[in-house]
Amino acid sequence: MVAKSPTYFKQLNSYRGSSAVFWALSFGYVATLMYRRRSEHRAGLLSEAGFALSLLWAEFCFYCATVIVYRIWFHPLAKYPGPFLAKFSDWYSVYHCFLEDRHIDFYKLHCKYGPIVRYGPHRIAMNSNTALREIYHVRANCQKSQFFTVFSHFFKVQMVMTTLDHKEHAFKRRIASEALTAKALKEMEAGVVRNVNVFCDKMLDDPNDKTKEWNSARNMSRWCGWLVNDIMGDITFHRNWKMLSSEENRDILEILNQGVGGLNMMGHMPGILDLKLDKIFFRGATEGTYKYERLTEDQTNWRIEQGEKIQERDIFGSLMAAHDTETNRSLTREELIAEAGLFIIAGSDTTGSAISATLFYLLHYPECYDIVQREVREKFSAVEDIHGGDQLTQCQYLHACITEAMRLSPGVGGILLREVMQPGMRVDGHFFPAGTDIGVANYAIHHNTDYFPEPFVFRPTRWLLASQYSGGVSAAEVKLANSAYAPFSVGRANCLGQNLAYTEMMTIIGKLMFMYDLRIQPGSTLGEGSEKLGKDRARKEEFQTWDRFVSHHEGPMIEFRPR
Repeated sequence: MVAKSPTYFKQLNSYRGSSAVFWALSFGYVATLMYRRRSEHRAGLLSEAGFALSLLWAEFCFYCATVIVYRIWFHPLAKYPGPFLAKFSDWYSVYHCFLEDRHIDFYKLHCKYGPIVRYGPHRIAMNSNTALREIYHVRANCQKSQFFTVFSHFFKVQMVMTTLDHKEHAFKRRIASEALTAKALKEMEAGVVRNVNVFCDKMLDDPNDKTKEWNSARNMSRWCGWLVNDIMGDITFHRNWKMLSSEENRDILEILNQGVGGLNMMGHMPGILDLKLDKIFFRGATEGTYKYERLTEDQTNWRIEQGEKIQERDIFGSLMAAHDTETNRSLTREELIAEAGLFIIAGSDTTGSAISATLFYLLHYPECYDIVQREVREKFSAVEDIHGGDQLTQCQYLHACITEAMRLSPGVGGILLREVMQPGMRVDGHFFPAGTDIGVANYAIHHNTDYFPEPFVFRPTRWLLASQYSGGVSAAEVKLANSAYAPFSVGRANCLGQNLAYTEMMTIIGKLMFMYDLRIQPGSTLGEGSEKLGKDRARKEEFQTWDRFVSHHEGPMIEFRPR
C-alpha cells in the first residue's frame, strides 16, 4: 500500500519524544497568556474580539516556534548539515525552483557540506554511486515521494513515472513496456527518419541552394525542440504538429515548459494545492500546467476518435491495445491521458536537451568535432544509410560524445525523490526513518570528482576503452563512471525509452555531421556561461540550463554549410 505522508502534527509526534515536551510548554504558555488576557478583559482593557484574536495569534506563533525549534535541534535528521532555512522549511526548495537553479544548488551544497545534505525538514540529498544504487534499486525499501502526487492534482490519476504504489507502478510499467518493445520501435523508425530529413533540410535558408556558403544561424535549442516534438507527435499519436515547417503550434514548447516547471515548484509545497491556494501563490505556473493537461487531453481524445483508421503503429495505439495478463487490466481513459502527458514531455524535452548540448560541446571542443565528423563520414557512404542499426551503433565516438554531453548537462539535473517506508532504510551506512524523502541529484553526482576527474571538461574518451580507442581509459575507469551516471535514472525508475532516445540522437547528429560543416555564429555566446549570469554560471564552455524539473536552455546559434 502507499504510505501516506504524515501531517505536521504527526511528524512532530512521530520523531522522538522531545516533541511532547514542546507541546507541554506550548499549552503551558498559552494557558498563562489566556489567564493574563482574561484578567485584562475583565478589567475592561481588552475587548472580547481582541481577547480571542490575541489567543489565536499567540497559539499560532508558539506553534510555529515549536515546529522550528524541533526541526532544527531535535528532529532525527538534525545531525545532517544543510542550509539553515532548509532545516525547518521547504520554501528553500521552492525558492530555488523559482530561480531554476536547483541542479547547481545541489552541486554547491555537496561541495560545502559533503555527501549527505539536509535540504528540507524531511529531505536528504546524497552524492555517491552506492547511494544511487541503494535508493533506486528495485527492492529498495522506499517508494516515490509524495512530491509526485502533484501530477494527479492536474491529471486526475498518476502516470507510470509518478505512481507511488509498487504493484500499480509495476502494472503500468508492463503496459508501457508493451508499447516500447524493440519490434515496436523498429516499426516507428520511419516516422523518426521522415522528421529528421525535414529538420536537416531546414538548416539551409534554401534547401535547393547547394552552394558552399554559410547559411544564417539557427537557435538549436528551439529547432531541436521542434524536431523532437514533431517526432513524438508522429510516433505517439500519429499526429505531426508540424513545428518544423509552421509557427502555428510552436507555443506548445512554452506550454510544456511552463507546465512542468509549475509541477516542479508546487510539488515541494503540496499543502498549497490541498488548500487550493496554487492560483494565488503560483498563478503563472498553475495556468501553464492546466494548459499542459488540456493539450494532453486534446491529443488523447483525437487519437481515440481515430481508432482503427490509423493502421501504422504508434505508441498510443499500443497503449490502448495493451492488456496486462497478471492483473487482467488495461489502461482507463484517464490513465491514457496521463501516460500521454508523460510521453510528450519525456520523449521530447530530454532528447532535445541532449542534442542541443552535444552540438554545443562539439563546437566548443574542435578536436572532438573533427573526430566525430570524420567517424561519421568514414562509416557511411550516403546520408540515407544513417538510421538505427548495427552500422550506426558502431559509431562509438559519437555515442560517447552524446553520453558525455548528458553527463555535463543532464536533461533532468535535479533529484528524483523517494520516500522511505516503514521501518526505515539504511543508505551508505546511515539509517533514515520512515517519511524521509531521499535521492541523488544528477547534476551533482555527474560532477563528483570521485567518479569524473576534471568534471567540467568535455572528455568523450572517459567512456571508451583504451584497448579499443586511442585516448580511452581502463575498464575499471569506465565501470566507475557508469556507476555514477544516471541521466535516464536507474533501477525501478530506469527510462524505458532510452534506446529510442539514443537512436534518435545518433541519427540526428550523424546526419548533420555527414551533410554539413558546422560552426558557432561569429560573435554569438548564446548557451555559454558568463560572469553576467552569476558566478555559478561563469564557465564559458559549459552549456547553461535552467532547472524546470526538465532542463530549459537557449542556443547554441549554429551556422551550416553544405559539404
